[in-house]
Amino acid sequence: MLSAIGGLLSLSALAGVLITAMVTPALAVTSMTANASIGVFEALPDYMEIGTLSQKNVLWATRDGKYVPFAEVYKHNREEVSWDQVSPYIKEALVAGEDRRFYEHGGVDAQSIIRAAIGNISSNEIGSGASTLAMQLVKNINIQEALLLPTEEERNKALAAAQEQSLDRKLKEAKLAIGLEKRYTKNQIMLAYLNITGFGGNTYGIQSAAKEYLGKPASDVTIAEAASLIAIVQLPNDRNLDDPEKYPANKDRRNIILKNMRDLKMITEAQYTEAVNTPIADYVHYSFPTNGCT
Repeated sequence: MLSAIGGLLSLSALAGVLITAMVTPALAVTSMTANASIGVFEALPDYMEIGTLSQKNVLWATRDGKYVPFAEVYKHNREEVSWDQVSPYIKEALVAGEDRRFYEHGGVDAQSIIRAAIGNISSNEIGSGASTLAMQLVKNINIQEALLLPTEEERNKALAAAQEQSLDRKLKEAKLAIGLEKRYTKNQIMLAYLNITGFGGNTYGIQSAAKEYLGKPASDVTIAEAASLIAIVQLPNDRNLDDPEKYPANKDRRNIILKNMRDLKMITEAQYTEAVNTPIADYVHYSFPTNGCT
């Protein structure tokens, strides 16, 4: 309970700083603490670039005069896709599951932060539900950069910093998220998130996840399948689809996302009923990713 209260205080402080930082200068703050917090926030870096991601390298050989792939070598099992290569159901499921006000805010959603602070008291969690897609993208970029560092010591240190539960980290992510929203369109931010985020184990990006768990490209994913894939992102190793024992956890989150999609008028009542009653086993076609000769 004490940890939950600590989480509430941290999120409340974050909400206060962000709300104050984003109002017009005419609404000056009189509190020295608030002014100091705003000064710290304004001094934080706000530039981050969506760069190239590590992907699979395919090695080719000649057979009967034709080039054929004979091996896949990769550090991360990832295949980047363009906007048109992603099913609209995936995009809608992502908004419904991770950032319902994605198209309304500028990178930081004070309403969600306050709502998460209250909700975390009852769930005894810290910080869950407060991050927008842009803030999650910032975190994922930091994790991606950490994983590419040359030594294990450097990687572990950077990973710990990228994932620590602290007000300082949330403030840094918020400032960088606001910067991303100024530099990139909503579609670019969403696509970058879908290409970078982890889906369990060494699988990163929506295309690799769709192929590995469903046996199809991200462009062909159905409503129920889309919700199942997005259900993975909060707890990738607990809700991914590589083991039937994880299906119940995935289904619980999937159905919440489907309900949100229905409530947001993304899908009809009939589509919701069909999707929520579809067994996960009906559409999972898991294939273990290969790293080496095929």
